[in-house]
Amino acid sequence: MSDSSEEIITTSTESSLSLDRSDQKESLSSPNKHNLFNVDNDHINVLKNLQISYNQLESRYLKSLNELEYKFHQQCSYLFEKRSNIINGKYEPTGDECQLKTDSIEIIERQSFSDDTLGIPSFWLHTLKQVPMIADMIEDWDEPILKCLSDIKLQLHMQPTTGFTLEFHFNEKSKQFFHNKILTKFYELQIDPDDDLLFYEGAAIIRSIGCQIDWIDTLINVTKSSQTGESQSSFFDFFTTPTNTDDWKLAADFQIGHYIRENIIPKAILYNTGDIFNDEYELSDNDYDYDDSDEQEYSFKEETGDGEHL
Repeated sequence: MSDSSEEIITTSTESSLSLDRSDQKESLSSPNKHNLFNVDNDHINVLKNLQISYNQLESRYLKSLNELEYKFHQQCSYLFEKRSNIINGKYEPTGDECQLKTDSIEIIERQSFSDDTLGIPSFWLHTLKQVPMIADMIEDWDEPILKCLSDIKLQLHMQPTTGFTLEFHFNEKSKQFFHNKILTKFYELQIDPDDDLLFYEGAAIIRSIGCQIDWIDTLINVTKSSQTGESQSSFFDFFTTPTNTDDWKLAADFQIGHYIRENIIPKAILYNTGDIFNDEYELSDNDYDYDDSDEQEYSFKEETGDGEHL
């Protein structure tokens, strides 16, 4: 398996990083600059000013959209709480609740568990493994820990920092691996344009911050080989704060965090059952890239300001 590498966020459908902004300006404008000698510079400046005005309005629009999504998420929170209670056996649905409200999805026969089994065991492990780019991150030694995963929650942040936090909640059985009850990954979002208003490209991720995992001991730490002590591939590398020295890992980190935030958390049951992969949804391998025709354009940007885009 390969190493693992706040508010509406999408990326382009391309899997590779494009050139940074300075390179984009040079590659896009340099070949055609000679054409501008025959154009009145005053007219060019007026058109650029119009572009700046548009970019300022777009920034205001994205802020309003961000505020609206925050309110929407608050309204949905009770649904996610009830889902968690059912998964973890804290709430037993009534007969009426077990009747599917739509006949557009094939009804799957209920799996039989032993009488003392509550909820849906290993729900989140199975859900995550349904997504190829995340399944590639999960090693055999990660699975016993991920079976202890009781919920994945989203926290949206407005002030003083705009962004979102992914919270991975673990049950009591996880104490045999680490002391943490919750593992987090925070993504900071910049909506305001920087000084270069003319080249504003929408909201951008400027950094992500992981958390420290308090392992019981070094032998339990699945991110390191128990035999050699050297680093090894693990899903739990996701909770390491990425550095700005590897653009590809930064981009992959954002892509995975965004996919969990936009798809897995709100549609967990459809991934768990595989319903989302039915022909009805017309999903293909390319659907793990992001379609900017359906969602707000979103870019990835380093703290340096120039940044790169997915």
